[in-house]
Amino acid sequence: MIIPMKRITLVAHKDDEEAILKTLQATQCVEVLKNGAEATDAFALDRAESRVQKLKDALVTLHPYAEKRGLFSTAPEMRAEEIDLLLPEAVSFSERLESISHELAITKSEIEKNENTIVALRPWENFPADMQRFSAVKSVKYFTGIIAAQDVEKLEAIAETAEYQLFNEGLFRACIVACPVEEVKPIQNFLKSLNWTDYVFPKLEGTPQQAMQELGERNRTLTAKKVELEAVLADEAGTRASLMEGAFDAAVIKRDRAAAAAELARTNATFQLEGWIPADRQAMVERAVRSITDAFFLDVRDPEEGEVPPSYVENNKFATSFEQVTNLYSRPDPKGIDATPYMTPFYVLLFGMMLSDTGYGLVLSILCALFIKLKKPSGGTAGFARVLFWGGLSTVAWGVLIGTFFGMDFDVLFGTVDRFPLILDPMTDPIGMLIICFGLGLLHILFGLFLKMKMAFSRGDWKTAVYDTLSWVFVLVGLVVFGISSAVAGIPAFVGKFGSYMAILGAAILLLFKGRESKNPVGRTAQGLFELYQISGYLSDILSYSRLFALGVATGVIATVFNDLCSMLMTSPNIILKILGTAIACALLVCLHAFGLAINTLGAFVHTARLQYVEFFGKFYEAGGRAFRPLGYRTKHVRITDEPSPVHD
Repeated sequence: MIIPMKRITLVAHKDDEEAILKTLQATQCVEVLKNGAEATDAFALDRAESRVQKLKDALVTLHPYAEKRGLFSTAPEMRAEEIDLLLPEAVSFSERLESISHELAITKSEIEKNENTIVALRPWENFPADMQRFSAVKSVKYFTGIIAAQDVEKLEAIAETAEYQLFNEGLFRACIVACPVEEVKPIQNFLKSLNWTDYVFPKLEGTPQQAMQELGERNRTLTAKKVELEAVLADEAGTRASLMEGAFDAAVIKRDRAAAAAELARTNATFQLEGWIPADRQAMVERAVRSITDAFFLDVRDPEEGEVPPSYVENNKFATSFEQVTNLYSRPDPKGIDATPYMTPFYVLLFGMMLSDTGYGLVLSILCALFIKLKKPSGGTAGFARVLFWGGLSTVAWGVLIGTFFGMDFDVLFGTVDRFPLILDPMTDPIGMLIICFGLGLLHILFGLFLKMKMAFSRGDWKTAVYDTLSWVFVLVGLVVFGISSAVAGIPAFVGKFGSYMAILGAAILLLFKGRESKNPVGRTAQGLFELYQISGYLSDILSYSRLFALGVATGVIATVFNDLCSMLMTSPNIILKILGTAIACALLVCLHAFGLAINTLGAFVHTARLQYVEFFGKFYEAGGRAFRPLGYRTKHVRITDEPSPVHD
């Protein structure tokens, strides 16, 4: 449900500013707003941001050498005061680490530069002269370059005026061309006509071979230094990584507090804080401030016209996880309705129907339960893990109804014959399964329309509730009742008539009252007719629920194909090949079903969300709210143990 927001104004002594901000940060329920009455204190924020960046760079430096955490490793738990004590040592260490990292970067750069020079000199390895002195003869001009092998024969054209020599084999050959200085221009133009690239020797003494040997020796020394520096980093990462992670989170907490402080208005003696709080946290905020000082003024009021409060929702433990699904679409408008508690049961139901395999559901739920239990995730990660956990349980239930376990029928699994009559069998009764899908779709859409009616009545707008919404309920329900009575034998005739009358009544209401704002009767009728045309949209929405059938069947069929492919490997008459084929088939089954579980879970998640966003939310949901961003503990590496019930997004 959406929690109303209150606008607060807090005025207190400047001497208490830091302590008050610190205790408000611990409550995690105050979003500080910018107050431009006076210039803000940007220096402290810049300093805090610089410290965060310095510690972040230190963590990046240590990361390649730190011990890798397992999938189910948990973040250490500490109090905010404890990680705050880590900052001085961590900042000092980060400066030392920066020096080591800089030296290591220079060493690596020099090694790479030398290696590139060696590679460039390789074609000239057989060049016998000193690279810096061979061209000292003033009467002779030397051209050094790389020529394509297919152009070497063309050098014979300048044999009368110049000489050339090649120093390697291959597609591109190192070459020197020597000519008298008076022939420089024509020789230069000739070389340009070939596949020729000028080459300039590096400024190194001796022959290329001597230079390569010297560079190799230099690189061996640099490599030893690099190994030594990396060993220091590896040793420091083993002992200091946890220190730096805790200190980084402490720096982020202080940075966020400095950012809030930068938004305050100040006089010589006081500061003023403007912000938003949930209506049910007013007493908590007042107690927090009073724990610091009694000399304060706190004003709490409702939003005024033109003020747009953040959107903040609270739900029970089960529905809270599904807020992540709603947020992927958009947060609710603060004046609207939170769709999460109404969407949640449908999401679980439809997810299981799309995946619909008992084995896949069991594996999905067990993996998610282990991840939640051992990893103890928070925020969005925890939310999505719980969504998949409940989706897995729903999948188990649907799998039992349909009778599949990793693509196998229960009779195949237990070696029985027709002892497990299926309640739903999409393979033998696809029409019946489609009818169930369309029925769920109609129920889903009608529930969305009832929510729209509820919102309209709560705002005192009974005309919208009756004329624009209830009328469509009459049309849809009436048509369904009429269709069922016509298709199913044994239903009394008056049921069909009742359905047709209900549909006609709904259509008449739409025709007469949809354009009620218009004074022109023709215009009103035209708007009513156009609204009735939207019946095609409702039919399209209901047909969209056929994806429940399609994805459910696809899961079972793909899993069955995996089983059939692997069973073929185990049917060889040769005992050795049969044993080998069985081993390969078992390994392949695990890989294929893991892939099937992953791809079908993704499909179920996306398509279930799509049904919520388009077919359900489109009937009533008012989006566009912005997230509530209170001053709090946004840690990455450490779990703060003294935080009160955190506000969730």
